Amino acid sequence: MKRSAGLVWGLLGIGLSLAAWHLIALQYPPWAVPSPADVARELARLVREGVLFAAVGVTTVRTLAGFGLAVLLGGVSGLVAGLLPPLRQALAPVVTAIQGVPPVALIIVALLWFDANSSAPVFTITVAVLPIIFAAALEGTRAVDRGLVEMATVFRTPRRMLVTDVYLPHLLSYLFPALVSGLGLAWKVALLAELMAGSRTGMGAGLGMARVNLNVAGMFAWIAVVVILLLAMEHLLLRPLKRRLEPWQRGREGGGG
Repeated sequence: MKRSAGLVWGLLGIGLSLAAWHLIALQYPPWAVPSPADVARELARLVREGVLFAAVGVTTVRTLAGFGLAVLLGGVSGLVAGLLPPLRQALAPVVTAIQGVPPVALIIVALLWFDANSSAPVFTITVAVLPIIFAAALEGTRAVDRGLVEMATVFRTPRRMLVTDVYLPHLLSYLFPALVSGLGLAWKVALLAELMAGSRTGMGAGLGMARVNLNVAGMFAWIAVVVILLLAMEHLLLRPLKRRLEPWQRGREGGGG
C-alpha cells in the first residue's frame, strides 16, 4: 500500500514537472527551450534511425563498469578501514583529496593515460564515485553497535561471520543512499567524459553531435534518456536489491500502509 502510494506521488511529481516545463517552453523560442513534445519527437527520430539503443548500450556498459569498480574498491576499503583504525587514518586524507579533484580534471588526466573511447570514461567514473562509497562504508562500519561486537568477540565468533552477519547488514543502511548518489554521478561523469574525449560512440557522442548541429531538442533528448535510465536503475535494480538484502524493511513497509 505504501509502495503504491509512493508510485502515485512519484508519477504526479513527474507530471507536474513536465507541465511546468511546457509552460516555460511557451515563453521562449524552440531553439532556446524546446517543449516536451519537441524532445519526444527527437527521441522518436533517434529510435527510427537506430542511433539511440546502440549509444545507450555503449554508455551503459562504461557507466556500470566504472560504477561497479568504485563500489567494489570503495566498499571493501571502507569496510577494512572501519575495522582497522590505523588504516582509516592513513586512507581518510587520501580519499578526501581525491574527492576534492573536479571530474573535469580527472577526465583530462584520464585522456592522457588511457584510450579515449573506452578506458578513460571507466577510470574517471571509478575515481569520481569511489570516495562516496568509501565514506558510506566507513561510517556504516564505525556505527556498528560496539556491545554487539564485544559480545561476538566473547563468544569467539569467527571474523568471517562477524563481517557477514554483524557488519554487512548494518552497513547496507548507510551504503544504499551512497549507491543512488554514486550512480547519478556516474552517469553525469560518463556523458562528460565521452563529450570531452570526442568519443565516436556512446551517448556523449550523440550529445556532442547535437551541440555541433545546434540541435537543442536533440541535446535535451539525450539528457532525458540519462534521467530515464537513472530512474529505471534506481527503481528496478537498486531498490529491489535493497528490499532483498534488508528483509526486515518489508514488514515495516507493509505495516505503514
